[in-house]
Amino acid sequence: MKKKLITLVQLALGIGLITFFFIKIAHSGKITDFKIAIQSAADNWHFLVFGTALYLLCLVICTTRWVILLKAQNVHLTFPRTLILYFIGHFFSSFMPGATSGDLIKAIYVAREVPDKKTEVVSTVFIDRIIGLVALIILSIAIMITRLKFFLAYKETRVALVFNLVLLGITLAGSFIVFKRNLLEKWSFFSKLEQKTRLGKIITKAYNAFHVCINYPGVLRNTIVLSLLNHVIFIGVAFFFGLSLKVQLNYVDYLTVFPVINAIAALPITPGGLGMREGAAIFLLGALNIPSATALALSLLVYLSTLFWALVGGVVYIVFVYKTGYDARKDITAEAE
Repeated sequence: MKKKLITLVQLALGIGLITFFFIKIAHSGKITDFKIAIQSAADNWHFLVFGTALYLLCLVICTTRWVILLKAQNVHLTFPRTLILYFIGHFFSSFMPGATSGDLIKAIYVAREVPDKKTEVVSTVFIDRIIGLVALIILSIAIMITRLKFFLAYKETRVALVFNLVLLGITLAGSFIVFKRNLLEKWSFFSKLEQKTRLGKIITKAYNAFHVCINYPGVLRNTIVLSLLNHVIFIGVAFFFGLSLKVQLNYVDYLTVFPVINAIAALPITPGGLGMREGAAIFLLGALNIPSATALALSLLVYLSTLFWALVGGVVYIVFVYKTGYDARKDITAEAE
């Protein structure tokens, strides 16, 4: 019940934020600008189609990254099978946050595929997410260093700079813990936890699984490169949607602000970053002289593209459950009760 309540609060917050932005735009007399922007997108539908199709490439790249991590654990799922599980995870991440989040669903399904390496394969799901986040922060910091004058010139971009520096600090601290070999063994608390509890053994196995992944030849390099490529292409999705709206920005401008927008949207506060992404887009694109109505339209189009492929993932999920006869949600529900 508690988890369901949290999910409902997250959903309500996301919808509330979107409603707030629309009310604010309406009160400023700019709601007509939003309608004009949407009409422009409809007239330039070919850019929408191309941008939406480009997002599929992001899912393929992310699946490839996960395959690499699984192989490092000596788990050889076929690419089509892994892609199916990734699509299912994308569906749950977009529509059903909280207790039935995409990462948890993927972890359950992949553990069922390889029951003798349950902890190791489950760990790859979360390692995959961590590497993606680290790559996003690397990209954000690199762009900020390159365009430091721009980020220091406006209040909005200075806030973004501070946000990314905080994320960088958290990432460095977390990296020290996970990359430092045998760190758990040096902390007596974890040693006792491992010896006396099942949880301690699971933590140790997950920790070892992480080090197997990063020490496997080329894994860390290849997954970081794929993650950076994924983020660059995803920004390309926003770029083409911007063309449909006749936004007068070049790709470098998108590359400047969208890593920060995506980092904020990645925070597990609302379903799929709903509302969080839009607020960040209005805030940061405003520094590039993009009207709030246009920024909101652009952000919502990006969100709708992710929902489109999430719906495809929903169809994949239904077919998968029908063919295998196994629905991971039942296990989650049973544990919650």
